[in-house]
Amino acid sequence: MSRPKNILIIGGSGFLGQSVCNQLAAQGHRLTVPTRRLDKGKHLSMLPTCQVVKANIHDRATLGKLVTGQDIVVNLLGVLHSKKGKPYGQSFRVNHVEFPKALCSVMSKHGVNRLVHISALGIGVQNPAPSMYLRSKTDGEAIVKDSGLAWTILRPSVVFGPADKFLNTFAALSRLFPVIPLAGAKTKFQPVSVHDVGAAVAKSVADEDKITVHTTFDLVGPETFTLAELVALAAHAVDKSPLIIPIPNAAAKLQAFFMELLPGEPVMSRDNVDSMKIDNVRTSGRIFPLESYQTLSKLAPDWIRSRFLPSELDSFRQSAHRQG
Repeated sequence: MSRPKNILIIGGSGFLGQSVCNQLAAQGHRLTVPTRRLDKGKHLSMLPTCQVVKANIHDRATLGKLVTGQDIVVNLLGVLHSKKGKPYGQSFRVNHVEFPKALCSVMSKHGVNRLVHISALGIGVQNPAPSMYLRSKTDGEAIVKDSGLAWTILRPSVVFGPADKFLNTFAALSRLFPVIPLAGAKTKFQPVSVHDVGAAVAKSVADEDKITVHTTFDLVGPETFTLAELVALAAHAVDKSPLIIPIPNAAAKLQAFFMELLPGEPVMSRDNVDSMKIDNVRTSGRIFPLESYQTLSKLAPDWIRSRFLPSELDSFRQSAHRQG
């Protein structure tokens, strides 16, 4: 095991960040996780070597203070949605392009050389990339690669896990609707578990021999599914069998437009539809060397079932309460 390091984790309070922080803390590393709202990171406070701090990472002076004294920076920052723009909207520009640029500059200024950067699978498959999301991720990668830092870039496929907003969303929709019109139904995915992404970050951090430095890795699971197959799997886990109707691109864009008008984060945006014009699977990229990758079909149904369906014990308790 490598010596304990000081690690700044950008975006550490989210779904992916929890797995990364858990695995790095288990190795004894000292973690700093900045967040705009402390309540967003309260679940990390129980980790003995993790400090959650309130900070605006987009402020250059604040970012400089956060970077100072760190051995490694892990950048998990990413957003899935943005308003329209060319070549991408403001949220994508700020988080995927401008922030990596500022981060690399600040790291160089303060003598912090090691960066592990989370990107996205699908970059380089089509030029220009079909969606704003992929175009912004592409430009962010280029900035990191030209930074002069000792970088490692990880490109995960869609990430699954007990708290994901991917399979769990499909399971929830399946419980509500007997028919699901589905954009990108035939698009292929190679989902990777949140645990395995965290393990890849932890292994990159522990890389004293610099084997992962200046290398880009794909993070993909061992199984490939179409989107329709993933929806069916999530539905089956909650004992539902909705009719899944593939819809053409024009109808999908219209459906996504109305979803964007609803309050909260949309289930599907027009840019998501554009991203699904290409398969989200490994092509010729180098896969990250983990001993094994978790299998979605073996793990996800149990996670989904426990979240949405009452256990036998819960049913017994409810029955006893009614009879009492």
